[in-house]
Amino acid sequence: MNQVADNPYVAPEAELEVQHEAGDLSVFPRFTTWAVFGLTIITLGIYAVYWMYSRTRHLNSITEDRISNGFVGAAVGVYIASGVSSIMMGLTDASALSGTMVLIDGLLGLASWILMLVWAFKFRNRLNRVTDSRGKPTWAGPILTFFFSVFYLSYKVNQHLDIRASR
Repeated sequence: MNQVADNPYVAPEAELEVQHEAGDLSVFPRFTTWAVFGLTIITLGIYAVYWMYSRTRHLNSITEDRISNGFVGAAVGVYIASGVSSIMMGLTDASALSGTMVLIDGLLGLASWILMLVWAFKFRNRLNRVTDSRGKPTWAGPILTFFFSVFYLSYKVNQHLDIRASR
């Protein structure tokens, strides 16, 4: 007998998540780069991390070579620790600051910046691989990724979505 006949009170099982093919960029919502820039400024950088986190989840759903959840968690954790450290440094009287506190704050800030940059490059590499855009105008280059990371990646995702929508 089937499951319903055995127990009519059991909820039916169904795959609720829409399955996307590899390379299907329709998983990305189109959100202008100017909005990403504005929200990043308003939220003092927090939106950039949110953008990377949410878009990484979308990218991981359409690629075999996923960005590890452990790496993403570590990057977000160090970013939060750096923010908390900076807030604590700002609230502490300057004469009460020790060299150790300043050093820890600086190291957390540096580690956060490095992890976010590595994350941007991991995202860029997978986006380029998924879209197979080598030699095309939609190719995300390393120099602009280094200098404009989240904003440039947002622009490139939107560029791919616009080309796809114009077909």
